[in-house]
This record gives sequence, structure tokens and C-alpha cells, in this order.
Amino acid sequence: MKPVVAVSWQLLRGVLPYPDLWRRGRVNRRAHKLITCRHWPGDKATGMDAAQLALLRLLWLQRLTRNSVTMRRDDDAVLLARAAIETCIVGLYCVHSGDAIAHLSAPSYGGAGPVPYLINADLGSRTAIDSAVLALGEVGPDLNIRDLALWLEREHGLVLATGLYHRYYVPLSHLFAHAYAFSLMRHVHPDGTIHRRPAFPWIRRSAARMADGCAAVLAASIADKAGAPSEIFHRSATAHLDRLLTPALVFAVKGAFRSGPWREFPRKLQSIIEAQRSADLPGQGDDFGSEDGGTADALASFLDPAATYARGGVYRQNGDEYAEGTDPAAEEERRARHRR
Repeated sequence: MKPVVAVSWQLLRGVLPYPDLWRRGRVNRRAHKLITCRHWPGDKATGMDAAQLALLRLLWLQRLTRNSVTMRRDDDAVLLARAAIETCIVGLYCVHSGDAIAHLSAPSYGGAGPVPYLINADLGSRTAIDSAVLALGEVGPDLNIRDLALWLEREHGLVLATGLYHRYYVPLSHLFAHAYAFSLMRHVHPDGTIHRRPAFPWIRRSAARMADGCAAVLAASIADKAGAPSEIFHRSATAHLDRLLTPALVFAVKGAFRSGPWREFPRKLQSIIEAQRSADLPGQGDDFGSEDGGTADALASFLDPAATYARGGVYRQNGDEYAEGTDPAAEEERRARHRR
């Protein structure tokens, strides 16, 4: 019963308002003060310069996300929150990587060849565009958010980066951003009827908290690197991220609530909790849930624990501590499950 109470409390905290208008204003004002770059230095720009641009974009995305939540534009809020995750991971990479500018600028004009959309739009011949790209510098590989998140975890112990990517960025892409089966089936209700307004397998407040938390996380990282006070950013990030609900958990709970009699909901919630636990235990995914028609087995590969972040801090800064406390084989198997 204790796990049910814990998850119920987590769900309750996720849906209830969190009045922090005054503190959020203080955090945003101090975050803006961290942006000391007034004129772009061009080729002399450093990773911290790019991180400040990322923070500026995050603060703007935070404003747009909150506006969308207030106006009840569900999908708009989700897509903006997803953009905030991406910007946060890129910003953290800029803070901790010495070659951030080269890495970020190369895909902007390179990627799979010299900006094919310019050619397709008849804005110039391929020869002219090739010459322009060569003049800009060396073309690098496409920017991959997953690789940046894994690099931050591997090199700097920032487990938050991979947590944001696996638990939020990938599910939000799966359920909202891409027109795959899951996002299309949101228009189909459990009784088989098709509705104009799609179901919403997340919580609007989680979108706002994601934008708030990502802005505070990047501001804290920049402040730490610059030697500025960062405690207020850490507290804000922890408060918001601790109240987040993963899309996978909300998707499963809403589905369980709508799929049968209310009296069976506690049992289904217990099954979801056990499925979450089995998802983090190596070797348990194949057998778990066989008595329930494989439902829990399917959930086990999709769900993650609701309590993603410890209350004591937002992310670990000690890479050695993380390496000592993690079984490499189990961690690799967890990542393989997420990739599948």
C-alpha cells in the first residue's frame, strides 16, 4: 500500500498548483543578469557565450509555454516544453564543452550536405552554395541531442541530461511531435469513436514546470561556471522538476482510469507501480506481467519511476560518485531498453 500512497502523492503534487510567482520573478531577473554578452563576438565566441544565448532562448520559451498553459493550448505547451528540454541540453553542453561553437555552427550549414533546402527553394545554384559553405568553415556532423545528453552524463556525471532526454524528450516526441501511430490514435477514444480534439496524455502544469526547471538548471550551471551565486537557481530547479510527471506515467494512469470500473483503479495503479519497478531491474522485463495478459510487460518498457529527481538536489556533479553507485551492465541494459 505504501507505494500506492507514494505515487498517489506524486500525482497529486503534479496536478496541484505551485504558487511561486514572486520567486519565479526573482529567478528570471537574476538569470537575465547572467547574460553578460551584449554584442556577439563572432569567431571569438566561447561555449559560455553560446550558453548565454541558450539561456536567453529558454527564458523566452518559458514565457511562451506559460502563456500556452494559461490559454489551455495543450499541444502548443507540450511542443514548447520539448523545445525547452532540447535547448537546456544544448546549453549544458555549451557550458561544459570547449568546442561548443564549432559543434553547434557546423550542422547549421552542413549536415547531410550544403543546406539542401536552399537549393530546393531555388535560392542559388549548388556550386554557389557549396562555395558559400566552404567559406564558412569545416562542415561537421549533425547535432544529436541524445549524443549530447550521453556525453554530459559520461564526462561530467550530469544524469539530469539523460533523465530529461529519456523520460521526457523521447516520450513527448513520440506522443506529440511526430505523426506516428500514438499521436494519431489520440483522436480515437477508448470506445472507438473518433473525436476532433485529441486526448491529452500529459499534464499542462508539467509543461510549464518543465520550462521553468530547464531555465533554472541552465542558469545554475552558468552561475556555477562563472563563480556567481547559484543557490536560488538550484532551489527553483529542484522544486519544479520534483513536481514533474513523466508522460509515460500520466499516459498509463489515465488509460487505467478510463479502461474499466473505478473500483479496479487501485489494483491497476499497483500494477503500474510494479511495472515501473521492473523496468529498472535487469532481467525482469520478459517475465513480469504474464498473468495480466502482458499489459504490465508492455508498460515495463515504457514507464519510468515517478520520483525522477531526489529532493536533495537537481543533479549530481561528482562523476566518480555516479560511477561508483551504478552497475555498468545494468545501466547499459536500461539504455538499450530506452533505445528500443
